[in-house]
Amino acid sequence: MSVRPSFDPAVTAEDRVLLEARPDLLHPAAGVRSSGPLGGRAPRDVLFSLWNAPLWAVLPLVIAPFYGRKAAVAGAVGQVAAGAVLVLAPGGVFVLMGATVVAFGVLLARCGQGQVGTLARRLHGSYVVPGDLDAATSALLGRVQRAIRTVLTAEVTKEGLLDDLRNAVMLPAQEWEIAQTLREISRLSEEQRTARQAGHNADLAQVMGPQAKALKLATASVTERVEAIERYAEQVRAADRALLQWRTLQRLADNNDAYGELLARTVRDELAIAEIDGLTEEAKQVEEALRRSVEKARRTGLTLLPGGLAEAG
Repeated sequence: MSVRPSFDPAVTAEDRVLLEARPDLLHPAAGVRSSGPLGGRAPRDVLFSLWNAPLWAVLPLVIAPFYGRKAAVAGAVGQVAAGAVLVLAPGGVFVLMGATVVAFGVLLARCGQGQVGTLARRLHGSYVVPGDLDAATSALLGRVQRAIRTVLTAEVTKEGLLDDLRNAVMLPAQEWEIAQTLREISRLSEEQRTARQAGHNADLAQVMGPQAKALKLATASVTERVEAIERYAEQVRAADRALLQWRTLQRLADNNDAYGELLARTVRDELAIAEIDGLTEEAKQVEEALRRSVEKARRTGLTLLPGGLAEAG
């Protein structure tokens, strides 16, 4: 599981879903990236609009199917309308040229940063992105995110066996506080690395020594906090295993009647076997009597043939 952006709990669920779907539009802590000219629209957006606008105006049937079934139907209708304008309307070519200009404007307006880009700018500072962290702090954030996900998606949480309301409020707040601390640790660690590259002297060491110690203490403290959440997640996993065992026992207990019925069937089977054995014995006796009767009849029949009396004798 990769490290995800971490959000301030004050960010609404709707805004968070939009931002999580486009992490590439989130801005690092260093500052909001420039949107560029034309509201974030790039030259490629202009070229895209110039290339597509004539197709939408003159040959919508060609391009519309790329945008789905409904667009294809609309494109077919538009194609009929474009053909009618071109053939029937006076100055139809100029009408289609005007439609091309309108299509260009619509397409260009739909390019750029859009709603999510605007939202990412407005909420800058209310999220921490992986790019804000170095390898060590990113690993810690990933650990706490995995632990929190374990708790929030556990069966015992879904069944309401834990304080799910508290978890839903407390754990995201914990993640956000940890993410902010890790971002600051990462920033100051980079500052320390840059300072060390400037060289070593007594004055520099006197300043950097306490700072490095503070960084070490802060890292150890936030690591302990992450480990505490991981221990909680492990307890939740153990509770999930216990819940699975309990459900298994319940399922087996609920089947006691079925096992009792099976035993009753076993007793009935024994009685039925005895009865069937009796019928089998009777069948054997009947079979033997039938064979004797057939043999007797055969012999009797032989006596009726010429010379049969002598043969029978």
